[in-house]
Amino acid sequence: MERYYSEVLGYIARSVGCKDKAQNIVQEAYTRLLSHNQNYPQQDKTHARALFFRAAKNIVIDQYRNSKSVAQPDEVELVAPANFEPETVVTAQQQLALLQRCIDALPLKTKQAFVLYKFKNLTQPQIAEQMDISVSMVEKHLATAMLACRDALKQ
Repeated sequence: MERYYSEVLGYIARSVGCKDKAQNIVQEAYTRLLSHNQNYPQQDKTHARALFFRAAKNIVIDQYRNSKSVAQPDEVELVAPANFEPETVVTAQQQLALLQRCIDALPLKTKQAFVLYKFKNLTQPQIAEQMDISVSMVEKHLATAMLACRDALKQ
């Protein structure tokens, strides 16, 4: 296995991008294989090179999995989500107020169709039946309301 050490080290160093980290990994793999060989001396040694590479690669995979699953508390950056920023909250509140004024300013039937569709989650045929108008008319009311809301948000 000693003769494969530098070859495995080069491979792992390219894999992890850090020679020091690679040395630790290859040393760990070497130690595991030596321990395995001592426990099972009768095992075939013809694939030592492949075993060495596989052991080192498995250690890299294990370290990656461990680093992803459990972050150390001192490594976790405590940052509030963007939607908690005061500017974002104020902007959202302003847009909501703008939309509320826009909806309030809609003609009565258009407003009713829009509220039933967006806030009561009724389908267009259900709205048509409830308002006693055609589905085509519901579509026109909804299109008018959507355009008004879009135009209000553009300003």
